[in-house]
Amino acid sequence: MRIPVLCAVLAAAPLAAQGFSLTASSNRVEAGQSVELDWSIPGQGALRLEPGGLRMPRQGRLIVKPLATTTYQMSEEGLSGPPVAQVLITVLPPPVMVPEVCNFEPSSTSVLPGEPVVLRWQCNGASTVRLEPGGLELDGKSEVTVTPLESTRYTLSVYNQLGGASKSVEVKVLATPVKGAAAATCAFDADRKFCYPGDAVTLRWDCAGEAKVRLYPSGLELDGNGSVTVTPAATTVYTLSVSNAAGGSSRSLEITVVPRPRPEIRADAAALLRDARLDEAILSGEARRALAPREAWTLRLVVSGRKEGLKNLARTGGPAAKDFMVLPFVRRDGFRWWQACWGAFPSRAAALKAFAKLPESARKAFPQPIPFRLDHLPGDPPKD
Repeated sequence: MRIPVLCAVLAAAPLAAQGFSLTASSNRVEAGQSVELDWSIPGQGALRLEPGGLRMPRQGRLIVKPLATTTYQMSEEGLSGPPVAQVLITVLPPPVMVPEVCNFEPSSTSVLPGEPVVLRWQCNGASTVRLEPGGLELDGKSEVTVTPLESTRYTLSVYNQLGGASKSVEVKVLATPVKGAAAATCAFDADRKFCYPGDAVTLRWDCAGEAKVRLYPSGLELDGNGSVTVTPAATTVYTLSVSNAAGGSSRSLEITVVPRPRPEIRADAAALLRDARLDEAILSGEARRALAPREAWTLRLVVSGRKEGLKNLARTGGPAAKDFMVLPFVRRDGFRWWQACWGAFPSRAAALKAFAKLPESARKAFPQPIPFRLDHLPGDPPKD
C-alpha cells in the first residue's frame, strides 16, 4: 500500500464541546492535493495517527497530501483496540483529456532514397498512439527513425475513450540523378566493440566526397571525416548515413554492452589469515565489501601494520574468521597498513549488538570494536 505524503505542521486547536472529533477540510480531492485534518480527542496521553505511525497530541491540526484513497485513524498510543476516530479521504482519478496531437514533425521533408528521417511527436490525452504506414503502436511522446524509398505520407493517430485525433506529414523522396557519384562511407569503426554500461566508446569514420553525414540513433549531423565518443547504457546499433545529390549509403556497427562482472571471493578468508597472505586477504576483503548491501555498517576490530597479526585474527576469530574482511588502511603519513572488519549490518545499533555473537577469544582480543559505515571507512585509500 502506498503511504501518503505527510508534509505538515501541528498547531493548537480549540477543544470540541463534547465527544471525539476527527474532521477533514475536504473528503474528496485529487492526488497530491492538500487536506487539513483537525481533531480533538478527550483523554490523557498521546495518540497514534495511521497511516504513518505519527505520535500526536490530543488536539491539533495536520496537513496531509494523500496519493490514494486513505482512511486516517487516531488510536490510543500503546493500546490495542479499534481507533477512537477516523475519516475517509477519497482521491479522485485524474480527468481523462480529449486526445490531441500537439506536435508531429520530420527531421527533413525532402530526402534521397533510403536516407533516414526522424519523426518526432508529442500527444496529450493519449491512451493509444499509432503510426501509419506500418501500424506501429508507440508512446505519446517519442520518436522513430524511418528510411522511405519513395515519397510517403506518415499519419500519427491518437485515441482514447473520449475520441481520437490525427496529424499527417509528407516526406518527399527525391529522384536520384543519373550523373554523378553517390556519397559513400569509406570507413566506420569503433575503438572497441564490447564495453561495460556507461563506458566511453570512440566511433570514427571517413567519407568520400562532399556529403551530408548523420549518426543514428542520435541524428547528429557531422563532418565527413571525424570521431565522436558515446557512452551506451545497453547494446546499441550505430548507423552512419551519408548522402549527396546523387544518392547515399549507410553503414552500421553494433556496440555490445555486457554486465560488469561481480567481484568474486577468491578463497576462504580464514585460510588466508592463517597463512598470513596479506595481498590475497585484502583482495578477498574488498570483494566481500563490494558484495555487501549498500549503506551497511561493520565493526572494525583492529588496525595493524604487522602481517603476522593476520594469524592472530584467524586464531581468535574461530568460525567467525571466515567473515572477517581485511581492507587497506592508508595512514596520514602515507604508510599503508591494513584494517580488519567483521560483518555487514543494517544499522550502527545492529552492528554493536552483534558483537556479542563473536567468540569469547575474539572479544577478549578486540574488546573495543568501532562501528563504521562499510562504504566509508577511515583510512580508505584516496580515490583516483
